[in-house]
This record gives sequence, C-alpha cells and structure tokens, in this order.
Amino acid sequence: MAKPWPWIYAVLVLLCGHGGYRMVRDAGEMPSGVDWGAAAVTFAAFTIAPLLLAAYGFHHSRRERMLRPSWDRHPFGWWTDTLQPLRFAVVLGLALAAGAALALPSADEQGRMTFFILAAIASGIIIGERLVYVIYRSRID
Repeated sequence: MAKPWPWIYAVLVLLCGHGGYRMVRDAGEMPSGVDWGAAAVTFAAFTIAPLLLAAYGFHHSRRERMLRPSWDRHPFGWWTDTLQPLRFAVVLGLALAAGAALALPSADEQGRMTFFILAAIASGIIIGERLVYVIYRSRID
C-alpha cells in the first residue's frame, strides 16, 4: 500500500503557495501593515526557534540520535522527531514565500512588506535548520 504522506505534503505545499499568493495580493485589505523592524524580529525569531526546538526535542525525547527528515513520515513529532516537522516547516515557509513572490508584480506597498515578512520567515527557518544540522551533526542519523 502506498504511503499517503508524500501526497498530503504535496497538497499542503500547493495550498501554502496559493495562500502566500493571496496574502500578498490581498494585503491592501488588511487592517495594518508591517515595517522593517517587524521583518528583522521575525527573521531573528525564526532563526533561533529551530535551535531551541531541537535542543528541547533532544532533551524531552531522551534520544541520543534523531532521524533525518523523510517524506514518508508524519510531521507531528516536534518533541520526539524534531527534524521531521522542522523540515516540513521549512518547505511550507518556502512555499508561502514562493507564492507571495508570484503576486509581487501587482502588489502595493503593504503587499510588498507582507512578502518581506514571508521571506524573513522562510530564510530564517532555513538558516535555523542549517544551524541545527551544524550543531547536532554528530547526533543525526
């Protein structure tokens, strides 16, 4: 029997891409905008969060080693299989940013700032994930 998770991931990536597109396209209808300070704080938070989550995951699960992410496992194991949902968050963040980038040509100023927030989320979580792999490389199978 084929595993459903690759299909579920593919559908969620498409939905997130569409969501990112709509966020930027409809940003002018939102009640308030964002500024560069919010983008910087978002980037810093999403860079540090994977490190904290991985540290807590290693401590909470009491495992010496964690498995590398796979498209065949579910993404619901933050405290026992931290790298799997972390990779899932990276992929969804990239899908949001990619969908938002497609809406940039027709975006107003608020839409462009929304794109920068989504890009800060995606780039911050990618860097954070890479830092996890650098710091915990001896404990990852």
